[in-house]
Amino acid sequence: MKKTFEINPKMTLVGGVLAIVAMTFTVIFISTCVLFYTISPWRPFFSWIFVFPIPNFGYSIPNQFLSELGVGPTAAIYNYGLIITGILCIPIFPIICRLLKKTIIARIAAILGIAGCIALIGVGIFPMHIPGPHGLFSLAFFALTGLAIITASIAMYQSEFFIRCIAKLGIAVIIGDIILGILGNPLSEWGTTILFIIWVYAVGIQMLLKRNVTQI
Repeated sequence: MKKTFEINPKMTLVGGVLAIVAMTFTVIFISTCVLFYTISPWRPFFSWIFVFPIPNFGYSIPNQFLSELGVGPTAAIYNYGLIITGILCIPIFPIICRLLKKTIIARIAAILGIAGCIALIGVGIFPMHIPGPHGLFSLAFFALTGLAIITASIAMYQSEFFIRCIAKLGIAVIIGDIILGILGNPLSEWGTTILFIIWVYAVGIQMLLKRNVTQI
């Protein structure tokens, strides 16, 4: 006889709402940063302990890293946005773990996901002009989040709650993450970030669609 696993519909609803809200917030604040950075006539230039304005020539997605939004005229919006997104996403991974019946691989995904969220908060606390901590937290975010997503996706492939399309999307995410690690350029960073956002959106939508499920 197949063993059932009880889940709380309220938990699923909260997870879905958090995922959608967090990613929508992320898309809005990043888009806002790109827009304002592009139209701003000045941007700050950091030299040791001195900060002074220099002419700004806009923002180019193919040629500038996302983190440059955190040291430009949109620094406050971008950095606080990362911190808020990281905080909002922390509960999502334990909820995913629960929906994956708390298997060992699901628990690993949850731990990696929470660590990735903490690293994202660190990226916001230590902007690009603080290269040591910023580089460490940025590397940790992409590595840990990518591993969390592919690990969760492997568990989802045999899950009764999540559809296999989300698991297959996880494969695209890790491929993007590997390409970012190899190329290390702005365009691959943007591509990987977009894949992260799409995956979390897909997870959130699935949670909302099945928010009334009480057992799996």
